[in-house]
Amino acid sequence: MMKRLDQSRWKLSLAGFTTFILATIIYSIIGPNIPGILGFLTAAIVLFIFNVMYVLYTNKKSGGQKANVE
Repeated sequence: MMKRLDQSRWKLSLAGFTTFILATIIYSIIGPNIPGILGFLTAAIVLFIFNVMYVLYTNKKSGGQKANVE
């Protein structure tokens, strides 16, 4: 059974890329703003990198065993 989203360790990355997609849509509707879109893309990539480091760190700290979350 899949984990719920609120218990997922990847929700920070999901939030970053969701924000980027919404900002891209909004900026496309109200007027093309390339620096704004690139800023949101950069923020999403940075959040993804931090999230990957967090997940790898917690996996290493726990000995590579996944926690059983019901």
